[in-house]
Amino acid sequence: MIRFRRHLPLAVVTAITLGACSHQPLHQVGNTLADLPEAQLPPSDLAVSAQDLAQIEAQYRSALSVATHPQVRHQIQVRLADLEMARSEQAQQEARSLTQFFAEPIAHYQQLVEAYATDPQASVATAPDALYYKLAKALALEGRDAEAAAALDELAARFPQSAYLHEAQFRRAERAFAAGDYQQAQQLYRQVAASPASSFADNALYMQGWSAYKLSQYDAAMGNFTQLLDQGFVGVQLPGQVGKALRKMGANQRNLIDDTLRVLSFTYANLDGAQSIAEQQQAIGTRAYQHLLYRELGKLYETQERHLDSADTYARFVNHNPDADLAPDFSIMEIETYQRGGFPSLVLPAKRAFVDRYGVYSSYWQARAGLPQTTSALQARQEIRSKKPRNMSTDALAKLKLYLHELARHHHAEAQRLQAGLAEGGELAPSRADVNRAYLEAADLYQQFIVTFPADSRAGEMNFLMAEAYSESGRTLSALTAYETVAFTRRDPTYGSDAGYSSILLAQQLVEASQTSTGPEADPSVPQAQEPVTSEVWQWQQRKIDNALKFAELYPHDERAVQVLASTAPELMFQGDLTRAAEVARQVITWQPVPAGPLLYSAWLTLGHAEFDQAFYAEAEAAYWQALRLHPEWGSQPGSPSAAELRERIAASLYQQAQQALAADNTDAGIALLLRIERELPNTDIASTALFDAGHAAQMAGDWPLAESLLSRFANLYPNHTLATNIPAKLIVIYEALQAWEKAAALLSQQALASADNPERARQSLLTAAEYYDKAGNWEQARNHYRDYAHAYPEPFNDRLEVEQRLTQMYEQAGDELSRNFWLNRLITSGQQNPTERSRYLGAQAATTLAQGPYQRFRSIALTLPIKSSLTRKRAALDDALAAQRQVLDFNVAQFTTRANFYIGEIYTLLARDLMASERPKELNALELEQYDILLEEQAYPFEEKAIELHEANAQRSFDQLYDDWVAASIESLGKILPARYGKHESTVEAQRELR
Repeated sequence: MIRFRRHLPLAVVTAITLGACSHQPLHQVGNTLADLPEAQLPPSDLAVSAQDLAQIEAQYRSALSVATHPQVRHQIQVRLADLEMARSEQAQQEARSLTQFFAEPIAHYQQLVEAYATDPQASVATAPDALYYKLAKALALEGRDAEAAAALDELAARFPQSAYLHEAQFRRAERAFAAGDYQQAQQLYRQVAASPASSFADNALYMQGWSAYKLSQYDAAMGNFTQLLDQGFVGVQLPGQVGKALRKMGANQRNLIDDTLRVLSFTYANLDGAQSIAEQQQAIGTRAYQHLLYRELGKLYETQERHLDSADTYARFVNHNPDADLAPDFSIMEIETYQRGGFPSLVLPAKRAFVDRYGVYSSYWQARAGLPQTTSALQARQEIRSKKPRNMSTDALAKLKLYLHELARHHHAEAQRLQAGLAEGGELAPSRADVNRAYLEAADLYQQFIVTFPADSRAGEMNFLMAEAYSESGRTLSALTAYETVAFTRRDPTYGSDAGYSSILLAQQLVEASQTSTGPEADPSVPQAQEPVTSEVWQWQQRKIDNALKFAELYPHDERAVQVLASTAPELMFQGDLTRAAEVARQVITWQPVPAGPLLYSAWLTLGHAEFDQAFYAEAEAAYWQALRLHPEWGSQPGSPSAAELRERIAASLYQQAQQALAADNTDAGIALLLRIERELPNTDIASTALFDAGHAAQMAGDWPLAESLLSRFANLYPNHTLATNIPAKLIVIYEALQAWEKAAALLSQQALASADNPERARQSLLTAAEYYDKAGNWEQARNHYRDYAHAYPEPFNDRLEVEQRLTQMYEQAGDELSRNFWLNRLITSGQQNPTERSRYLGAQAATTLAQGPYQRFRSIALTLPIKSSLTRKRAALDDALAAQRQVLDFNVAQFTTRANFYIGEIYTLLARDLMASERPKELNALELEQYDILLEEQAYPFEEKAIELHEANAQRSFDQLYDDWVAASIESLGKILPARYGKHESTVEAQRELR
């Protein structure tokens, strides 16, 4: 029989063989040898026996023996031949060994063909071409291929319009192809393929391409095969419809398409491979099934162990069709080809390219997911990535997930390897920049995995590993955010607690970095690793605190939770959040199981500080006592206060409680609290202050005896205390209230001596001490203090003036005229140097007092013989007396001016009188004595006139509404000197009274 060459697809051979064995009724024009009218065997379920066939054949033979009409006889002969053919085919199917089955049908068909060929014009055959076809079929089934081919040649020559011509030509082409006459085969196949109505058209077109291929006419072969594919996929517009079209095809057509694709791959391989596909598509237009061309070519290369060519074919499809639905699948085939071919160095870059080309940040993904186009991965990261891209296969998404995971872990491992090499050092050691880049590459891939597959069971793990990679690369802030997501947003059961704890540690790093203004550690050679910290220190501290509190809340069973809380409480206090600091400290204190001693100690200490700073002093005191109780065992860690410092804090808490009580007017409670400090915490710094304040509080409350007791005790216990300087003043106030003037004075005297560095306080203290001694009747101490004051403090003037005045009084009372006169002169000098109303008054008063001495001395000198000598003394005393009185007048104080004027007048009056009353010489006679008296009178007259003038001037002051005892005294003196004028007492008195 005619067979295809071995390289033809088995499916095509099967299709042709089955077509050759089919049949159709006589009244129909068949298209193949199997379509000839023939005797039909009964269905197998009727179980027709061979005996029945023999009976039927016997009947046909009987009919033939009696038939005389040529046409009837011809039909009976055809039936007999068909029955033999059917029986032979059945026998062949049932046979278990090779033998000849078709000798009888061949003989019958040859007889009929020869009858026709002898005289075609006279032949009664209604379908002679069918006889030739059936003969060729029988010969082919018998294996007599040359004779079968000859029969088909004669059929083609005799019946060019026969319905069996296409198959005949097809069989002839097969024979030529089998014989290696590809040129002839190509022409015959072309004739069959040119008729679309022929059932052999597709097979012919297929074999036409093969013929061209055999002739090395690859472009022609490519055109034939492409035409066949175009016919097979007619109506298919989109690549996504190709698969559906293939599923709808029958087995024969599907096999034909598959074989066409396979042989077409041979054609491309003989040209420029995948490039030929691209050029062809560019020339004839893109076909929906073009991906099948690349796929088959890739498979061909791989069967030939040309793995790189195979992978390149898949890659070229992607390059020429970057936006195709199937692009990811072809990239996968490329990667898997590298894997199968043993090219690991190419696998990793290809997987990375896959991620970049189809990942969530790619334009491919964004366009298919209906997301706005972005210009950078950073912007893409800010978009929501919950939409699955349209028409991206499930396998492509699965591979994307796989590759992201593999690439991320690879770069993470590589970063760790580089980091180990960096630690080892050496000339070939990697740089920090290399390490950072590897870690950042891993982190970016982890993040892309998370963004792309947020619901994946490994998303939490990827998030954690991303945080680890960011942290190792110096991207502390990015790492912190990632850790927070794992711990507090995802609350990952596996990695959540570790991530939460890491977030606390990283936040602390950011705090320290902000404090030094250097930012997190970064390699300046790696721009993406630079991460300046712009936030204030307190912001990072707050973030650390928030993370710590969340960590303890969400992961209470983590053994680090209570440690985190214990360290967070003081940080909250440092931040000024005293309420939360106290709450967290109490949480540590009540934690179950009971925390370790150092944690409890820290919590009590923090609670004490927080309560104290919130003015909850009683609570603070209680907390500090607890801390003090734990201190011997747990208070030795660095930064811990000493036991003495804790006692100071307790004392301060008591002190503040006392202040609160005092502010609420609860004096007794306040003093009791202050005295508790001295009693329970006597060695604290504040104990002395507390005792002082207790005394002060008693003083303010008017409890003078208690105040004196407490303050005196303070002075005895703490003589060098800074507050000790206040004790005298306070005791002075107390002594004043108790009217213990001498005690107050003694303290003031001491204070004056101790205040050398404070002249004003020394001055006031000395003056007040003098006054208090004065009040106490201690004349000697008062005088001494006044005197010391007057000599030491010329200023302020008024205070000195009064002290000088008091000294004159005191010396007057003591009868110490000399000392009195000294201070009277000081008053006169003060009045002269600093004339104020008071100083002039006191100066005039002092001058008046001092003037009495010269006046009395003048008055006491009598004019005795020898008169010249006594008069000389008298005149000298006169001058002193007048000078003293004139000194009074210099102060121009009216009260003392009238008195001085009066005494001046009296001085002149006394001088005139003393002259007249002077001792006369005893040796004078009466005349001489008279003359002597006249002479004395002449000497006395001017003085008397002067006295009258002075007294009249003094009396005239009454007209100026100034009338005092000394004006009256002058008038009275005038009355004695000039009784005629001033002796009328009744008139003068009334007149003066009226003037007043």
